[in-house]
Amino acid sequence: MPSASTRTGNTKKSPARTETLVRKAAAAATGLLDQSERVLVVYDEGGATLYYESDDAEDGIGRRKLPRAS
Repeated sequence: MPSASTRTGNTKKSPARTETLVRKAAAAATGLLDQSERVLVVYDEGGATLYYESDDAEDGIGRRKLPRAS
């Protein structure tokens, strides 16, 4: 069964919110691994974006946005 692992940089600002976002992104990435062999998670100030191979997307790259927990 596919699984995902994550690493983050500086989490000193709000570690609880960051941890929640990382768990949410890891769960979403694991679910996407059923559809695609590779999933990239990019974290930013607003949350995270998952990029994955997709036949449905015009450019072949599917995107899924996860907002940062409040």
